[in-house]
Amino acid sequence: MTLKNTIKNYLELLVLYVLSWIYAVKVKLGILKEKYGIIGFFQVDGLKLSRHINSEEMIAAAKVFDSFKPDDVIIGTYPKTGTHFTMGVVCSIYKEKGLVKPNDQRHHMITLEIKLPTILRLLSGQTGGQGLLAYAEKSKSPRIFITHLPWDLWPRRVMERKVKVIFCMRNPKDTVCSYYPYVRKRGGLRADTPWKTFFTNFLEGNVLYGSYAHYMRTWYPHRNNENVLNLQFEDMREDLERHVRKIAEFLGVELTEEQICRVAEANTFESKKKEVGRGHAIYRQGKSGGWRSQLTVEQNEVMDEWINTELDGMEDLKLKYGE
Repeated sequence: MTLKNTIKNYLELLVLYVLSWIYAVKVKLGILKEKYGIIGFFQVDGLKLSRHINSEEMIAAAKVFDSFKPDDVIIGTYPKTGTHFTMGVVCSIYKEKGLVKPNDQRHHMITLEIKLPTILRLLSGQTGGQGLLAYAEKSKSPRIFITHLPWDLWPRRVMERKVKVIFCMRNPKDTVCSYYPYVRKRGGLRADTPWKTFFTNFLEGNVLYGSYAHYMRTWYPHRNNENVLNLQFEDMREDLERHVRKIAEFLGVELTEEQICRVAEANTFESKKKEVGRGHAIYRQGKSGGWRSQLTVEQNEVMDEWINTELDGMEDLKLKYGE
C-alpha cells in the first residue's frame, strides 16, 4: 500500500469516526424526545414503530428485499428474547473459522428495518430503501441480517430462496419484564410510564414491534421449514455448548470441541456484561424465571389466561418459564 493510499484510508476512518459520533448524538436526542413524549410513533399493518429508529421506507424496502446470497443468515426475534445472545454466538462461530475478523463484525451485520444512519447513507449514496440495498451490497460476507419484524413483514423471497433463518424465542413472562426497563432506557416509552401500564400495553400489543402473540403466530407456520432453526433462550442458557454445536452445524461450519468451548465461554452473560462498557450491546440479567420477582400474583394469573388464549393452537410450542 502506498503512502498516498494509507493517508487516504486514515482520513476516511477519521471522517467515519466523526460522523458516527454525530449520529450517536442524534440518536440520543431522539431517545430523549421519545421518552418525554415530544415525538411519537407510526404504524405499519398495525405494527407500532418508532420514528427515530424506523421509517416507512425501510419497512417497505425490507419486505421486497431480494439480494440474498447463499451464505446469508437471518436472525429473527421478538425484542428481548435473545437477539444479541444469538447474534454473539453466530459471530463467534464465524470468527473461529476466520470468516469474520475480530472487531469487524459490524461490517457483516444488517438490520432490516432500522433507519440507515447518516454515515451509511453517505457511504451508499442512497436513502431509504435504496440505501438498504446499497449498504447490503457493500457489506461483507457472510452477512448476518437481524430483524424484530413479524414474519408477515419479512422479505417475500426468504422462504423461496431458502435463506437460513435462526429464530430464538423466550417465554412471554420474562420477555415483558426484560422489555420494560429496556424501552424506558433506550427509547420507545415515556420515562414516567408505570410498570402496570406497560404490562397492560404489552398484552394488548401496544408496544414497539407490536404483539408478542402476533409475532409467534406469524412464525408458527414456518417452524418446520428446512431452512429454519428454532431455538429457545432458556435452553441456550442451560446448555450453551450444545447449542453452539447445533448452530454451527446449521450454518455449515465445522468446529472442533475446543472451538465450541471457546465460543460458549465468550458468550456467557458474565463475559458479555464485561463488554458493555466497551460499547457492546446491552445485557441485563439474562436469566430465566426472573418474572417471579416482578409479576404480582394477579398479573401472573392474567398472563396465564392471556397465554392460553393468544397462543392457543400452538400445540407443540413448549415454552419454558425458568426455575
